[in-house]
Amino acid sequence: MINDIYKPFDNQNSNPVEITANNISFRYGKKVIIDRLSFKTTENKISFLMGPNGAGKTLCLKILSGILKPDKGKVIFNKRVRIGYVPQKVIFLRRSIYENLAFTMKVFKFQKNEIKKRISNIIKLTDFENKLSMSARKLSIGKQQLLAIIRSLVIKPNLLLLDEPCSNLDPHYTSIIEAIIKKASRQGVKVLFVTHDLLQTKRLADEIIFLNKGRVADHSEKGIFFKNSKSKSVRNYISGKLLK
Repeated sequence: MINDIYKPFDNQNSNPVEITANNISFRYGKKVIIDRLSFKTTENKISFLMGPNGAGKTLCLKILSGILKPDKGKVIFNKRVRIGYVPQKVIFLRRSIYENLAFTMKVFKFQKNEIKKRISNIIKLTDFENKLSMSARKLSIGKQQLLAIIRSLVIKPNLLLLDEPCSNLDPHYTSIIEAIIKKASRQGVKVLFVTHDLLQTKRLADEIIFLNKGRVADHSEKGIFFKNSKSKSVRNYISGKLLK
């Protein structure tokens, strides 16, 4: 059913994914990018990962997704995870919209009849219904970002990792993507979202993990983060000051 389109593959298990980063470190050459990073996300919450450029947000997301392995420490999940991941730079196959979605599902061993049925349902969340044969690479930036979100959800993930999915988008597509993320969260998908956008954070986030120089400078609920953070780096960031 279309109302259940966001439900993860393990929806019989009502406990959402909880992420624990345990003393993670990562370096490029001699430069330490992530330094003994530790945090634990809250279940049933949309978690935001924020911080200045170079704080290690994207790298952290790649480690959580399994794309990169930390030099030290480990990532612990409270259950088996199926990850939907949307990187900063979205790349599509030189194929149609339908074939990009179908290929992703084939990787996760979906059967042919299930692929056709699920794509038919999930595409109703977009305006692509009559464009499935169109090349995915010919879509506008906003539509490509929307398709990237749909591609990450078509596999029924229980963990959604998003790296600035709305950067450079107009309010129309930002609103559509935010609505999808909210609905996915309500149906049991754990969301970890990287952004610099303070207004978007106020609209979507339940908790914020703030990184600075590869470490957690603050981890708090949204209300505390914006109004009463004990972290000087957070207060400076919110006020628009350059962090050193």
